[in-house]
Amino acid sequence: MNDDVQASRHGGLDPVDESLRRARELLRAVATLTGDSDLAGQAVLRDPRAALARAESAIVQALTRSGERTVRAQLAAALSQVTVLLSRLREARLEARSAAIEDLHRSLARLRAAGSVADLVDQAPIELNRLGYQRSLFCRLSGPNWSPRSAFAHADPQLAHDLVEIGTAVPGQLGRELPETEVVRTRTPVLVEDAQHNPRVHHRLINLARTRDYVVAPLIGRGEVIGLVHADRHAEAGGMTAFDVRLMGLFAEGLGCVLERVVFAEQLRRLRDQLTEQARSVDELIDGFGGLGEPGPTPGPDPLGRLDGPFAELTRRELDVLRHLVKGRTNSQIAAELFVSPGTVKTHVKNVFRKLGVANRAEASARYHALTRHNR
Repeated sequence: MNDDVQASRHGGLDPVDESLRRARELLRAVATLTGDSDLAGQAVLRDPRAALARAESAIVQALTRSGERTVRAQLAAALSQVTVLLSRLREARLEARSAAIEDLHRSLARLRAAGSVADLVDQAPIELNRLGYQRSLFCRLSGPNWSPRSAFAHADPQLAHDLVEIGTAVPGQLGRELPETEVVRTRTPVLVEDAQHNPRVHHRLINLARTRDYVVAPLIGRGEVIGLVHADRHAEAGGMTAFDVRLMGLFAEGLGCVLERVVFAEQLRRLRDQLTEQARSVDELIDGFGGLGEPGPTPGPDPLGRLDGPFAELTRRELDVLRHLVKGRTNSQIAAELFVSPGTVKTHVKNVFRKLGVANRAEASARYHALTRHNR
């Protein structure tokens, strides 16, 4: 399929299908008028402009040979129709290319909304389908090996599953599969035509999907090729062209930028969680040794600050926990008040019970009230 048909498929199928139908009719009519039987068998779907250009040339030659007025009139009419149809295809190409770029911007905007690398990996093949490709792969590059992490196959989820499963079991290798090797070496997308007869492709995947032509583009992150994206169409839908190479290249470039941002965001979240956990651990450590060399509670309005005996053995944080405990607070509520984990509160509660010689919250509260009344 040439750029005209390919581009127009991104902008809407109906006008193109009608043009192709009309092109087939014209080729058959021109074949009859010119006696060029090969015109009727031209591959219109794959390259309609070339087929119509050949018909145009055949008509011009027939006009120079024919002297019969009726035949010349028919040839002239056919030539006019061919010219008009070629013009329509060119207009459709321009309109569809603009639409394809708009679709690309929308796809990248949706990808930027991904909350994790896993979400991005799953979404990328779906967005390629929205750009007009029936089958697509998102592949990870690990050393010399590349293997699918996610896939999409229009109306055939089993095929998508099988592509990932087989590609994982039998990963591609740089040096063995020439197209992917070339993409990594040059960092540019590559068009692979007639893959069924190409000895240097991943035939397990090619045969499974019955791929004829496909485009593979590099996924670049932090200046290195870290993955590959593949896309193609059903054989009956036509081939891939230079237009697909450009579009896939832009998609892969944008996807690489999005991937870098999502990876960085995930790293920041992990760092934040690690720092939070470390701070919690330090807090627990301080609480555990808070009684060593720590001055006792200062006198004040708090009755616990004036008591000796069992209360004197409690650390500062254990005293805080006890104050909340006698008010009927749960472990979660105490944790929220003291900015520690519920697990830390549970440990403090056990220590309070042990030091006060009680078995539960009720006994701890009763012990507290008894001691505070005694010392008033």
